[in-house]
Amino acid sequence: MWLSASRASVDAGEPPGEADVAVVGAGLLGVCCAYWLARLGAKVVVLEQQAVASGATGRNSGLVVPTTAEPYDQAVGRLGAPVAAAVRRLAIEGSRLLEQIVAEEQLSCRYRPGGFVQLALDDQDAAQCRAEIEVTGEHGFEAAWLDRDAVQSCLGTRLRDTIAGAMLLPGAMTNSVALVDGIVTAARRHGARIYTGVRVSAVRPHGRHALVDTTHGTIRARVVVTAINAWLADLVPAWQTVVRPVQGQLIATSPMPQMFPCGMAAQLTAHGEYWQQLPDGTILLGGCRSVAPPPADPLAQRAQPAVHQALQQVLPTLFPDLGRVSVQRGWAGAMAFTPDWIPVVDKVAESVWAIGGFCGHGMPFGASISRILATHIVNGSQLAEVAHLRLNRPTLPAA
Repeated sequence: MWLSASRASVDAGEPPGEADVAVVGAGLLGVCCAYWLARLGAKVVVLEQQAVASGATGRNSGLVVPTTAEPYDQAVGRLGAPVAAAVRRLAIEGSRLLEQIVAEEQLSCRYRPGGFVQLALDDQDAAQCRAEIEVTGEHGFEAAWLDRDAVQSCLGTRLRDTIAGAMLLPGAMTNSVALVDGIVTAARRHGARIYTGVRVSAVRPHGRHALVDTTHGTIRARVVVTAINAWLADLVPAWQTVVRPVQGQLIATSPMPQMFPCGMAAQLTAHGEYWQQLPDGTILLGGCRSVAPPPADPLAQRAQPAVHQALQQVLPTLFPDLGRVSVQRGWAGAMAFTPDWIPVVDKVAESVWAIGGFCGHGMPFGASISRILATHIVNGSQLAEVAHLRLNRPTLPAA
């Protein structure tokens, strides 16, 4: 997992036989669902097969970037302006809500709001960044161009000569495992019950309720939310063509002098690279997954040596004074992608909801999507804010 395993205290003993809402999965989305549901007074139980944050949430870089998973101008071209803007608003609201939860619940997760810098590696890259900035501004969102001198003045090491500048977006950095641990503690304080080591084998509609079959018995719930992202096809086989597991990979360097005051990214390889520097100097860096064929089983979350080697070259390539980078450890994580690069939120049966497909960009969406769904489940509110994420949208294949 990230830099350390989850230390969240969870409930002991057997899960209860009944609940208002059963949430399957204890990543960011699942625990945020439990948090909002419990705050709204629902009797909620979370079921997790492994440990808290054992999937993509606990294996990512800890970057919260409130925008679309693909460049915003490309999202506008693929989805249309209204949908792309709605997705971005969800990400912005999610980022705001995460910061609110951290403050209100006094979480110790090193949540640090600030900017996010996408380096432009050459003039062509700069032109693409400027195009994205232009469309972003036209739609009322924040983005700015930084010339090379402005970027260099922010960093504690020399840029390589070809870098032309960067796009600056809002963003934040955090310790993802500590963040989820904190939300688990807050959710339990509000009344949620969270169980690990509980495997869910099936979710079955049963009249106006649903039954959740587990290794610890069957739970009857008014509503079930499956929030297992890359593992979603295990419980919702029809979504195999919609939500596809993809393996990401990261490294953690030995502590280095402070050089990077905000989250950063560059596209040295096809799918891009990204990193943050922690207060102790450690740099978490991910990407380079295009340098090797996809693993046969991305859900196994086993690091690939070729990707690990490529990740070690990212910082020296971009910042020539660094030389060889010492790596403490490397790991892999299973993400979930959709064909149109935005998540899916929909009912799969009466009383059963499924959510997944965050395309490696789930951190800014977890708090907002879960709050909207929790409010709908408890109060019957409308779901207009996530209507564009339903399964019947024209940009997805039929499931």
